[in-house]
Amino acid sequence: MINYDRVVKYWNKVFGETNKGPIKTASIGQNDLDKALDWLCQNSNSILDFGCGNGVMLFKCCLRGTKNHRGIDISKEGIKVAKEIQEISEKEGFTFTVGGVEELEAISDGSFDGVILSNIIDNLIPQDAIKVLTEVKRILKIGGKLLVKLNPFLTEKEIKEWNIKVIEKNFLDDGLFLWNQSTEEWTGLLESYFSIVDYKEIYYPEYDQYNRLFLVINKMNEENI
Repeated sequence: MINYDRVVKYWNKVFGETNKGPIKTASIGQNDLDKALDWLCQNSNSILDFGCGNGVMLFKCCLRGTKNHRGIDISKEGIKVAKEIQEISEKEGFTFTVGGVEELEAISDGSFDGVILSNIIDNLIPQDAIKVLTEVKRILKIGGKLLVKLNPFLTEKEIKEWNIKVIEKNFLDDGLFLWNQSTEEWTGLLESYFSIVDYKEIYYPEYDQYNRLFLVINKMNEENI
């Protein structure tokens, strides 16, 4: 049975070794991503980050003027660090919770102005990724904003050269999990829930790779009309 035990162990180790100092600047250190956060936070009061890790993006949103923040992550060490950063930074209006998709089910409809899914939905078991998108649509206010950042698409050549295990079809084991969909496939999936307003590819020179960035808005369903 596939589970997230190995993923939790990996991220607990990573976050157990991260800096716990205060977050003092709004910049994330990448121009396109900074602009995306500016867009997300403009006229937004409440932000949810699912897969928040140590909460850095939520603290960056707070420095952009948002007031209420909810972070959820399966890594207890990530959440522990987020709470320590909050205390050191003397910030209010944050709730951090250890958990997975099930935590979203307890959140009321239309609770948030904005949601962040940064390098998370393509690192989930596909059924869970679909569940996250379904829950996020419900949780977001109509017209609410969603920032989705995805890992790069891997070609068949790269999968073979890097000896990446194929679990099933385009669901891969690259050391963690990777739902390796093309940009066109992700576009189609996101458009079945939301309206895409912008797409960019963000280059990270330290890794010599691009992440894919979607900015989307929660559209009104026919039953809402």
